[in-house]
Amino acid sequence: MEVTTTFDVPDDIVPEIKKKFASEKDTDFRVTKANPLTPPYYAFGDPRAKPEKFKFEGKEYWVYKVSQGKKMNWVYDHK
Repeated sequence: MEVTTTFDVPDDIVPEIKKKFASEKDTDFRVTKANPLTPPYYAFGDPRAKPEKFKFEGKEYWVYKVSQGKKMNWVYDHK
């Protein structure tokens, strides 16, 4: 599990996110400030497009589930 923070989200939130989502070891997370004007990280209609709200130190943050990156060898994977 990897947790990425964006938009000046404090790094102290990472252990709390890992604790809350401990059962989802195969999922990565991106934490952003709660801002309804920013577009989601996924296309509209994708079930991952809706963030989970998470309160930390009195502020609300949005947690997006992000698929893990895969290293790809272009020559062998695209035959």
